[in-house]
Formats: sequence, C-alpha cells, structure tokens
Amino acid sequence: MKNTLALYFQREWQLMFRNTSSMIQPLVFFIIIALLFPFSLPAEGALLQKIGGGVIWVSAVLATMLSLESMFHSDYQDGTLEQMLIHPRSLPLAMLGKALAHWTSTGLVLTLFSPILCITFNIPNEQIWVLFSGLLLGTPSLSLIGAIGAALTVTLRRGGVLIAIVILPLYIPILIFGAGMLSQSSQGLEVASQLYALAAILMLSLTLTPFAIAGALRVTIN
Repeated sequence: MKNTLALYFQREWQLMFRNTSSMIQPLVFFIIIALLFPFSLPAEGALLQKIGGGVIWVSAVLATMLSLESMFHSDYQDGTLEQMLIHPRSLPLAMLGKALAHWTSTGLVLTLFSPILCITFNIPNEQIWVLFSGLLLGTPSLSLIGAIGAALTVTLRRGGVLIAIVILPLYIPILIFGAGMLSQSSQGLEVASQLYALAAILMLSLTLTPFAIAGALRVTIN
C-alpha cells in the first residue's frame, strides 16, 4: 500500500518538474484574480477586509479548477491510464497519490502565497492565520473532489466547462465553511466548528474519492 502511494506520488512530481507551467499557471491565475478586486474597488480598508477572505477562497477554487483538465490528459494520450487500469497495483491508491501530488503543486502553493495577498486586503495578522489554516485544510479536498470531474471528462478534448458543472456544486460546502471562517473571526467568534467541518470533509475525501476516481476512469475509458 505505502509503496504504491509513494511510487505514484513521486512519479507525478517528476512529471511536474518537467512541465513547470502546470505549477506556475494556477498560481499566476490565483494572484491575478485576487488582485483585481483591490485595484477595481474603492480603497476602503473596511470593505476590502470584509470581502478579502471570500475573494481569496473563490480565487483558489477557480485556480484549482484551471489545473484539473490536464490532470489525466497526458496519461490518457500516451496510454498510461490504460496500463494503470490493468496493472495489479491498487488503482485507488495510484489515484490518491496522483491527487495528492496535484494538491502539493497547486493547492499547497496557493495556500503558502495567500498571506501575501491578505496584505492587499488589509486583513489583520490574527485573521491571516485563520484563512491560512482554512486553506490548508480545504484545498486538499478541492484536488481530491476535482479529480473525479477530471476522470469523468478525460476523453473529451475540452472538458473544462463540464468539470465545472460537475464539481462546483460539490465545492460549495468547502467554500462556505472556508470563507465563513474569516467572517466569524472578524466578529470575535470561534472558528473551531468550521475547522472541524473542513477536517471532516477532508477525511471523507481521502477515504472515498480515490475509489470514485478509479471507478470514473474505468467507466469513462472502458
């Protein structure tokens, strides 16, 4: 089990380093979308602080979705996915390794850059860590759930719109809990319930989505 997960995780990282644009594009998109709001709205600290958490979360969701279409595309084109389907190694574990590698190259990078963007929204330091912890718990679920949509549309040339239709409804709870944390914190309220909810979603995603991804690939390719 451990060897299969580590093997596919390492493989994905080696492929990503050969194609660094897959890591850079979501980050650039995330930064551009988030910065459009401070530049386009009146320079009122209270307004920017109020919408900052939601803007950063929406930017993270859109940036993650931007990278989903290519998650399985190259493997499908060169026949690697067909080999994975017939290989004796566990396909769900392989998909878990692939999804976690996708998160480390997208969601984790976006999370690490989020405190810098918080400065442009005049978000206080204590709330920056609230947003950071929420993204750290929520973005892995974005990659895991998004991989299901990517698997369902892997045979389509341009499946980005279909991925959005399938995946966005599933992202809404993560977005609500994640963006709501900053609002709660700004009012001096506890954010533990939102953190627990994001952690529960993450645990469910880690447990269930690898099997859903594997099943989606079998149905789509076969």
